[in-house]
Amino acid sequence: MGTGIVMDAMALYEEACAREDVLSGFYNRNVRIEGDSGPVLVRIPGPGAEPMDLTLWPEPEVLEAIRPFVSRAPRLVHAGVRPEFQIHEFIAGRRVDEIAQDGKPLPNVVLDGVEQFFSEVLRVPTAALAPVPADWPDDGDTPGFAGRLLDFARHVRERADASVDALYQALGVPANPCGPLSERADRELAQRPFRLLHGDIHRKNMILSDRAKLVVLDWELALWGDPLYDLADHLHKTAYTAADRHRVIAGWERAAPADCRVGSSAGLDFYLAYEEMKSALVDTVRWGRRIVAAPAGHERRALAMELRAKLLAASPHWDAGLPPEAAEIEDSTLRLLG
Repeated sequence: MGTGIVMDAMALYEEACAREDVLSGFYNRNVRIEGDSGPVLVRIPGPGAEPMDLTLWPEPEVLEAIRPFVSRAPRLVHAGVRPEFQIHEFIAGRRVDEIAQDGKPLPNVVLDGVEQFFSEVLRVPTAALAPVPADWPDDGDTPGFAGRLLDFARHVRERADASVDALYQALGVPANPCGPLSERADRELAQRPFRLLHGDIHRKNMILSDRAKLVVLDWELALWGDPLYDLADHLHKTAYTAADRHRVIAGWERAAPADCRVGSSAGLDFYLAYEEMKSALVDTVRWGRRIVAAPAGHERRALAMELRAKLLAASPHWDAGLPPEAAEIEDSTLRLLG
């Protein structure tokens, strides 16, 4: 990349750092900037983002690798190292959560786009991707892949500081949140060939472009593993209506090669249970901090009710009783994290 382009990239980065109109996710700040040739998206790691998800490759490496195979991903324009930032093409359009909120039906163009996205990403060849670490599970070792996910969830629970650990205990999150699921993995997961997984497809990470094409953003959580995990993660995070959920599952089955569909029903059930467990584990921290930051009253209580729903969904996978009521969750959170 030529020096002039790098200097232009640095100017865009500096402008993005100075801007306050940013869209922030858990790990990155995203700023729309007008470049010389039109708008671009400058993507900067958030300060001190606590890792709550398993990661495998740097996002720029993933975007470069998939470019010849996945048309429904943004194009990487530049990747800086010191300082670390990315510049992506700007996708003009509407985020899917702006088209329809969680629990609301989505238009056909979005549901068809999801099927077409899975068709593309499931066919990215292994040779196109960077090597995985030497200790990564072997291709097809689905229990090993599930074990890697569960090990990371255990790590999230074990690294909790004293205040977060006390909150986990108060809300009924066990010291070993993965016990029953660990016992299920060998029994319920059939061997399936590994594929590239996006790992974070939900309404805020999908844009319906002005050309009526669905584009999937935010590839920093991409993994190499059991293809059914990507479907389960997507279903869990997207909150489809029953009809749309049925259609997306059917679309994935049409998109997926036959060997990726072996034992799909049991595998999907396992990963959906994992997502319920992980959501409660991670969101005890994330929602807890949101509760502390929220003004007293309806907003704070609504967040406590949302967290209780997550804990309630996870409790069968913990062999645990019912979680505390929302008022007790709110009180415990303010006392322990406030």
